[in-house]
Amino acid sequence: MAESRHPPALDEAIILHCQPYRETSLFVDALTEHHGRVRLLCKGARRGKHPLSRILRPFSCVRLSWTGRGELPVLTVAETSGQSVCLEGPALFCGFYICELLLRLLALQDPHPGVFRLCLETLQTLERGVDLQPTLRNYEVSLLEEIGYGLKLDEDAEGRPIAANQFYVYRLEEGAVPAREGIHGAMQGATLLALQRQQFIDEAQLLEAKRLMRSVLKYYLNGRPLKSRELFKSMVS
Repeated sequence: MAESRHPPALDEAIILHCQPYRETSLFVDALTEHHGRVRLLCKGARRGKHPLSRILRPFSCVRLSWTGRGELPVLTVAETSGQSVCLEGPALFCGFYICELLLRLLALQDPHPGVFRLCLETLQTLERGVDLQPTLRNYEVSLLEEIGYGLKLDEDAEGRPIAANQFYVYRLEEGAVPAREGIHGAMQGATLLALQRQQFIDEAQLLEAKRLMRSVLKYYLNGRPLKSRELFKSMVS
């Protein structure tokens, strides 16, 4: 069996998720700068006061190296990079959401350096306590663009410029289609342009943008619900 790809040196990474494995080990999902999303077996990471237990936490920024055959490489080196993000309250749930989208939308070992930078910048933005909703919408649009599912937001399905005062329905296979106000899924062209420019002017735009992105992501997630979203609902209900 051919040896799986692995970095010859440490690769910058963001820890997305950790899952206990057997009595003392962990499965760790990480987004690396040069090798994409990886899933690693971390042997003994839960044994006593193992130093890795303090490093391998969600949102931690680390440097990793691994080796092994097949689809489950083994972590060999992990060290902190000093950029770990600390999230609290609603921002914490947003962080879980950001990471879960990566786990669900990215294939293993498919490099996306732009996604790595986007994830790190978005987590750092959340840490600063900025308005959460614009941050999430901008992340969603940018993520889809980076992985090849970009939305056409400045032109309609016929190639005409989006008019701010016109209503549209967005169809994934076509794009924005002019529509009457009040029909299901209709939104103002101003909302599409706000998403494209990543600049929102009011709550109405944010609400329309949220509905659109939820519909788009539902399509690419094959209708499967996100655990982070359900967790947030359970905590605030």
